[in-house]
Amino acid sequence: MITDAIYGSAVSPEVQRQDVAAQLQHTYQWTCAAFTVVPAVAQQVAPALTIAAQLYEARQYPAAKSQLAGVVATLRQTRQAFPALPEL
Repeated sequence: MITDAIYGSAVSPEVQRQDVAAQLQHTYQWTCAAFTVVPAVAQQVAPALTIAAQLYEARQYPAAKSQLAGVVATLRQTRQAFPALPEL
């Protein structure tokens, strides 16, 4: 089960919700800050970040966390290409 693989079997849905919510907020705020430096960054990750938010709203927390992991991986690669971007 994907939930067990990502969170472990002892993690409650409320903990999962809070974890994903915090990650969504952090990633969104970073993307907004990065937009002022390299506007194309927001355009690049906005669709995937939107999907993560939709999965969160649908209470699909493991899927949202997985989607966010892909967004963060993209942002890390982008940050290497543009060192002026803020720390993640």
